[in-house]
Amino acid sequence: PQLTEQKFYCTLEELFRGCQKKFKIGPKVVAVDVKPGWKEGTKVTFDQDGVRLVLAQRKHAWFTREGDDLHWECSLTRQQAARGVALTVPMLDGTSVKLSTKGEKVYHGGCMAVAQHGMPIKGGPERGNLVIEFRITD
Repeated sequence: PQLTEQKFYCTLEELFRGCQKKFKIGPKVVAVDVKPGWKEGTKVTFDQDGVRLVLAQRKHAWFTREGDDLHWECSLTRQQAARGVALTVPMLDGTSVKLSTKGEKVYHGGCMAVAQHGMPIKGGPERGNLVIEFRITD
């Protein structure tokens, strides 16, 4: 039998924490338990109903996801880059990561990584990185 593919959408927050999504397939309602760390393109198949659900990730206001890493673009002026600044990055779980660029070489296109502050890695306690990408403006 031919499977019908249907997209379903999750926010980065839902993919970070995990969630349950319910769908009406014909006369019945099915539930999908989205596990923390699932990625876009993850497929859930309901063979007897002839439906395959495909996960699509909604765009986030300040993060982009690359694999298990979260990327955040930070715009600084040349003066801020030269003297260093304190940064507070609001995270998907409601906490914040605080760090400083003081004493760091900050340049346009440069990156700073914070280990274990990205997306959960499926099946374990490990997490990807938070990657801060610098954009220097005048």
